[in-house]
Amino acid sequence: MEDNMKNIHLFYFSPTHTTKRSVQGIGKGFEGEVIEHDLTFACDSDEEFNLGENDIAIVGVPVYAGRVPEIAANILKRVHGNNTLAVAVVVYGNRAFEDALLELKNILKENCFSVIAGGAFIGEHSYSKKVGAKRPDNNDIEIAINFGKKIDELVKEGNYKNDIDVPGNFPYRDGMPKMNFAPMANDNCIYCRKCWSVCPVGAIDQRKPDIVQVEKCIRCYACVKVCTFDGREIPNNPLGKIINFLETTCMDRKEPELFY
Repeated sequence: MEDNMKNIHLFYFSPTHTTKRSVQGIGKGFEGEVIEHDLTFACDSDEEFNLGENDIAIVGVPVYAGRVPEIAANILKRVHGNNTLAVAVVVYGNRAFEDALLELKNILKENCFSVIAGGAFIGEHSYSKKVGAKRPDNNDIEIAINFGKKIDELVKEGNYKNDIDVPGNFPYRDGMPKMNFAPMANDNCIYCRKCWSVCPVGAIDQRKPDIVQVEKCIRCYACVKVCTFDGREIPNNPLGKIINFLETTCMDRKEPELFY
């Protein structure tokens, strides 16, 4: 048995909150105080996080084209362990998580974490409100909580693997290509500026949300999701074929996959 109580740290990059909710659910399964670190707006920060042997890190990122988003990978370079136990969590839009969980595990290992568990959870797809609609739902959160309880139990018993196996291939698949377009304000926009408040890269002008620095946009669709007036869209959306593919072939419900 391990007698030392562990400090539980939640780290997540989560523009549309699906990763945040999944990671928080896992954290609820642990006994003890949970400390949250929202990395969504940390791309321009120089804050470093240094965890020790008495900590556990639950680290969550969304899946972009089967990979860890480049912005999240760069932020995680500042999250350091010291033989620290970690749980790797990816959240995908009911299509596939491909190499993302393996990539996240390897990022954490490079930062001196021992990855003892991993999970691939489902969230509503960024590009469509129909694919993975309203997920994570209550069933997903219950699975996340029970996953956290199981990991907490394994840690207390000292009965865990220091390096788990997860699906994925290396070299990793190509990530999201550079694309020169972004959601823009349309005639429904009322200048409420909610879109500006959720943009993780500051691509939207605070005073005039119809002005967008397209080259900054990571197409997380947080601005589209937060708008209750359908006030943002991509003009002549070049993602139309992808959205049609998702809404015709990725509608069957997938369930979280857990590894420990």
